[in-house]
Amino acid sequence: MSVSVAPSQAPATAIGESRRVTPANSDELLDHEYDGIREYDNPMPGWWVKTFWVSFFFAIGYGFHYHVSGNGTSVAAEHAAEVQAANQLQAKRALGETVSEEGLAKLALDSALMADAKVLFAQRCAPCHGELGQGVIGPNLTDDHWLHSDTLLAIHETISEGVPAKGMPAWKMQLSAVQLRQLSAFVGSLRGQNLPGKAPEGTLAPAR
Repeated sequence: MSVSVAPSQAPATAIGESRRVTPANSDELLDHEYDGIREYDNPMPGWWVKTFWVSFFFAIGYGFHYHVSGNGTSVAAEHAAEVQAANQLQAKRALGETVSEEGLAKLALDSALMADAKVLFAQRCAPCHGELGQGVIGPNLTDDHWLHSDTLLAIHETISEGVPAKGMPAWKMQLSAVQLRQLSAFVGSLRGQNLPGKAPEGTLAPAR
């Protein structure tokens, strides 16, 4: 008895041959095709498109305001101003204490305050004492010899009262009390570096 097998209703697909299926809503398909894959024409949601264009024009306005017109304050500038204000506040708190060797030494350990003092030194002191304190017209502030005492209190008094005979002004007339303390602590931090510069002057300071 023989058995017959009915042929399949759908023709078999050969191995490696892609089958293309056209969906019923083919009018929504785009014309381009890649490897038998076609893309539906699905536009972006309206809210997304509006958000994109609002962000785009905002970015243009932001860039013009902060980077072209010069009217705006950048985030970096605002941060620098806040850091400076915090440093000044911290230094002002120290004014509640009497100027002392210990107080000035404490200021010298504050890297943020010393960064401000370094800028102040470059503006006020570097023309006579050199950018690094190595001495130009004024004495070398980095060696172990001092015309006056090398204590922080003595440095503070010298900066504050000046040395008129040597042409050094009394900086208390031009700097605030906070700046005087910061500058004194910074100059004290230069001691013992012995940078090459102007020859030693004054008396050898006792070893610390």
